[in-house]
Amino acid sequence: MAHQDDDLLFINPAIAEDFDRGNCLRVVYVTAGDAHLEWAEGYVLRREMGVQQAYSALAGRPMRPGAPSPWKASPVRAGGRTLHSVHLDNGPLRPDIRLVFLRLPDGGWSREAARRQSLLALFQSRIRSLGAVDGSAQYTEPALISTLAALIERFRPCDVRTLDFANTALKSSGKEWADHSDHAVTGRYLRLATLRARPARQTPRLTAYEGYGSGSSRPPNLGAVQSARKTAVFEHYYIHDERRVSDCPRQYCVPTRRAAGQYTRWLERRYARRAPAPRPGTVVSWIGSTAARFTASELCLTGDRGEVRTEPCVGTVHQLWRIADGELWTGSGSGVGRRCARVRGGAVVLVPCTGGSPRWMITRRGQLRTGGVCLTQDDLLRPRPRLRSATCTTADPGQRWFVRGPQPPTDRLPFRT
Repeated sequence: MAHQDDDLLFINPAIAEDFDRGNCLRVVYVTAGDAHLEWAEGYVLRREMGVQQAYSALAGRPMRPGAPSPWKASPVRAGGRTLHSVHLDNGPLRPDIRLVFLRLPDGGWSREAARRQSLLALFQSRIRSLGAVDGSAQYTEPALISTLAALIERFRPCDVRTLDFANTALKSSGKEWADHSDHAVTGRYLRLATLRARPARQTPRLTAYEGYGSGSSRPPNLGAVQSARKTAVFEHYYIHDERRVSDCPRQYCVPTRRAAGQYTRWLERRYARRAPAPRPGTVVSWIGSTAARFTASELCLTGDRGEVRTEPCVGTVHQLWRIADGELWTGSGSGVGRRCARVRGGAVVLVPCTGGSPRWMITRRGQLRTGGVCLTQDDLLRPRPRLRSATCTTADPGQRWFVRGPQPPTDRLPFRT
């Protein structure tokens, strides 16, 4: 998660359902959620106490006034760093819960997020490193991804749930489907970490959940019982989310504050970001965009006027492709009308099909390879993103392409639509 409450607002009740099925919970908060307040003012620690109280309630072990906290400090070592963590031991018959806090600075809401010390600034290479607000660690982008990957390897999850990694409309844009920059970048870093991690067992399933925009662009989709439980758990956190320490100075506070009306929109909703669903003949990137509208994020490979690029999927003939006899081509079925994709100096161009060039092939991981390089779409939040060729690596989400139909059963086979 980016902030303490993102999990409770945007992913629950999936988390409660995981716990009910007997699964242990490991929740990682990447930022401190500090709202640019000084560390000494205590707001960060109050939010951390809030999620402890919320997860105690979720686990059926509600905290009591004046009673010792059931949470125990239990630091976690990952990526060469010692991370602050607390642990709730539910005994031998119920799964345990661990919360991990990296405490990186909150990016805030304004357009300044890309220029101040923030995840967005790090992702867009405007700063070289980012330090925790408590002074506990400093992270470059590779170090942050490595730390998150190390946590995945340590905890060996079946499922990784994170925030929406397709959203490119940030809150400063004023779009109703926009999301917090910390949400957008945290989701992207968790996606990269999941691809790079090498857990002892199978690669976990990765699911991203829509954030603030779902409250205005989506209808309610939770039943009354689900919404009531989600609200009750959230209100155990909410009593702590107040900047006046005098309102709740203790580890546990009775959840007497009802969630403000603005939160209802998310307490009645939960939307997972669906995987790309290509139409016949199209090639869709795992990298997406919400620049046009919230619910349609797919980018299709497009060939037109001698150029190959990605554009929103609109079903034009320029977005219909075939791979046959090692050629990646678009156009009419006749040899005269075909135009083939070629790699030239790192760029991807469209030229008349003549044969004799390196063969295109698609792997079971969805990579489009030719001549030892792979077709790569840069994330649209990166500076100057483009479609290009790059060294093949399964750790780059921009090298994953979705096509209609099952993947080939062997590692290297021509793809035919």
